[in-house]
Amino acid sequence: MFSEGCWHSIRASLEMRGWSPMHIELIHNQLRQGWPLSLAVRQVSIRLGTCPMRSKSLG
Repeated sequence: MFSEGCWHSIRASLEMRGWSPMHIELIHNQLRQGWPLSLAVRQVSIRLGTCPMRSKSLG
């Protein structure tokens, strides 16, 4: 359980926004380290230099 909710609902939300399985796993790793979801998503997209076309702000 994370401050944003359970992992299954967070993952489903990320999948609906078009995030790839690789991105989602990296975001999950960031969440496990205590990062808030909005920062985890931002960090992963900056690190990989990509994000889905239909993604929207999560924070």
